[in-house]
Amino acid sequence: MSNNYFFLSLKKALISLLVLCFFSGYVFSQDVYTNKESATFSFTVGLTSSELYHDTIQYSSGILFNGGFVYTLTFSDKINGGIELLYTGKAVRKENPIIKYRFGYIDLPVYVQYKFSEGIRANIGFQYSKYMNSQYLFLDGSKSNGMHLKSLSSNLDNDYDILLGAEINLSKDIELAARYTLSAKSFMDKSSPYFGVFQLSFKYVAFRSYKQIFHKKEIAK
Repeated sequence: MSNNYFFLSLKKALISLLVLCFFSGYVFSQDVYTNKESATFSFTVGLTSSELYHDTIQYSSGILFNGGFVYTLTFSDKINGGIELLYTGKAVRKENPIIKYRFGYIDLPVYVQYKFSEGIRANIGFQYSKYMNSQYLFLDGSKSNGMHLKSLSSNLDNDYDILLGAEINLSKDIELAARYTLSAKSFMDKSSPYFGVFQLSFKYVAFRSYKQIFHKKEIAK
């Protein structure tokens, strides 16, 4: 009799323990679904300030424009990847006589982005630059604007660059970005002219995509 009572009590205790564990799991943790930003598509436009190194005429820096598209992909809470397609104007000038040289490139920057916070990021990566055209302007009194524009043959052809940059959010959809790119020729070919370019640009985020993330979240200890 006592043995039957003991085993019956043990059975009830085990059942009670299993029920308690089941409900404890339900109470102390729950399935959580959150929408995380997974990618963005942006438009960008800005100014470039270019220096030409290892030239023979000692040009001074010039200002031109750049613009294009940006796609970023979220890898983790701290790391993004970015790729851009830009048309970039790189300019230099000679002061005496006044001659302005303009070079057009299609740039393809690819970089890794580290997020210090949601609003501040740093970029490091590489850039391929495809030469498109070049021109120069010089003083011409016969022209209404006083300048004459002519095409220019150039040996500043396709290039590979190293880039460093930073971005800061000005609002939810508008970002301010600064970047410096330096030709890889600066490390490999000391005799050829090459560009160093500082860019200051604004980005407008036109599209965001989100990914649903699943995880367990404890709500009590």
